[in-house]
Amino acid sequence: MINGLPGWEAGGSALTKGEGIVASTVTRDGFTLWYEVKGDGPAVIFPSRMRSEHSMLAEALAASGYRVVRYKPRQVVGVMEAEDEAGGSWEPRSWTRFPTEVEIADLHAVADAASVGDFVLAGYSGMAALAGFLVGATKRAVGLMVGGFPLLSGADYWLGYVEGARAALLQAGLRDKADEHHLGILMYREWAARDDAEMLAALKGPKILWYGSMDGEPSCRMYDYVGGRAIARRVRDRSEQLRQAGFEVIEFEGLDHIAGLAEAPLVAPRLSAALAAAEW
Repeated sequence: MINGLPGWEAGGSALTKGEGIVASTVTRDGFTLWYEVKGDGPAVIFPSRMRSEHSMLAEALAASGYRVVRYKPRQVVGVMEAEDEAGGSWEPRSWTRFPTEVEIADLHAVADAASVGDFVLAGYSGMAALAGFLVGATKRAVGLMVGGFPLLSGADYWLGYVEGARAALLQAGLRDKADEHHLGILMYREWAARDDAEMLAALKGPKILWYGSMDGEPSCRMYDYVGGRAIARRVRDRSEQLRQAGFEVIEFEGLDHIAGLAEAPLVAPRLSAALAAAEW
């Protein structure tokens, strides 16, 4: 394992699918990354845990004049779904700190393969967390658009959540599943020790955070999983600080955690308008 790689140059293959391109690119250390490109215009990049994640939103944004790229970060390949077209040799459990430089190099490799220069980094829920954690580590990410995750809030809670999940899986004898939380623990440990307010304020591009008003409330369909996260309440608690940092904070009345992403016909026009208002 190389703990200090610079950006990797990309090579790979592509397959046209509908009006988009489904492709793969190979990093300098030999890891194959899956990605998809839709549309032309200012770029928005979504890390995605599954091929379906963010797909409806990406379609709607592409139709609004954006070049939308979705890709699987190497840490999620094979975790939530089988993936035959991505993967390679790497050992996440060998890291004692979060491998930010590897994540950024992979992000740059995908952006280069997709003919993207600067971009808005985006994501929802767990991938919003990854986008928010990484955005300050690359000058090519000029903006941030995230949903279903409360920036500047609750890092200690998220750390306890992933540590608790790993401990429960270890007690159940499921070490392989427990090890899937290793990088999450490293990320939240690092995040809990830093203050991102100044970094977020310094971003020159669009800054958007959206959420459903019922996210994390008892009526939320994922309450058993996200109830303690109280996402809507945490966002409201930090909304003034986020606005002072230049964020457009958008609440969707009546939407829960699932609907905040699934209701793309409702969400996408507001996000497109916010991107355009920020001159993107």
